[in-house]
Amino acid sequence: MKIELLDLTFNREYFYIQKESIVEKITFNNRTFYSKFEKTTTTIDSALLEQHYANKISLAIPLIENNLIDYIVIEYQQNDWKSFYSLLQHLLKSLDILTFFSYYNIEKELFQLFIPKNKIKLDLAYQEVENIKHLLELKSKKSYKIYPNKNLPKNLNIITLPTQKV
Repeated sequence: MKIELLDLTFNREYFYIQKESIVEKITFNNRTFYSKFEKTTTTIDSALLEQHYANKISLAIPLIENNLIDYIVIEYQQNDWKSFYSLLQHLLKSLDILTFFSYYNIEKELFQLFIPKNKIKLDLAYQEVENIKHLLELKSKKSYKIYPNKNLPKNLNIITLPTQKV
């Protein structure tokens, strides 16, 4: 199923809908994770997308499929997201990453930055993630998430679909 959303395109067999309560318990590397996202194999229709844009439901997609990724994603959930975005722009430029897409969800105060990677292998993606993390740790002590995350099971490397371009 092909999902086109704002500037992003995903080819995924399924997507996730966030529920009120825990849907799945996952044990991974001696840790237990609880997920509120329920896997759905139907197609995402315009009614679901409108509910997502209106923040009535949360839709997410898997980042990893067949050990390949299309995007590296950085998420930041604080009020000062604009200064974090400015820092990211400079850091990515220093890594010769000039193409990226940025989004902000006002309701959740969630900033997301997608770096297109066009089906690169997971090991290579993890290396790039480590490079970006290293530079971010040198420049900022802010709390952010970056995906794919090798410390999470593959089925929890999911990304909430963005709602609005920055």
